[in-house]
Amino acid sequence: MIGGALGASLRLLTGVLLPFGAWTTLGINGLGCLLLGFFLTYTAGGRLSEPLRTGISAGVLGGFTTFSTFSVETIAFLQKGLWLQAASYVAASLLGGVILAWCGMLAARKAGRTS
Repeated sequence: MIGGALGASLRLLTGVLLPFGAWTTLGINGLGCLLLGFFLTYTAGGRLSEPLRTGISAGVLGGFTTFSTFSVETIAFLQKGLWLQAASYVAASLLGGVILAWCGMLAARKAGRTS
């Protein structure tokens, strides 16, 4: 619960500091994907207890990102007849999220190596 509250608070803070809109949500969700990919890979293998690892990944990062806002913003594009923007937003969110999570995983693997 604490992790979710922290993540939601961070999301609210970014909403205050950045302009409201679909592209801000895209950036927040992309950052969350990158951080989640990094975090889960870097902490794999017992670096953190599972309850703490879950609290940070599902709580903090899950509270920070927002699928519901993504969904509502996509519907808003569609209701305005902005089909290309809606399709671009969905594609950028899904493909971008997967690519950024993968980049986070690669960065964590590199960071986890000892020289």
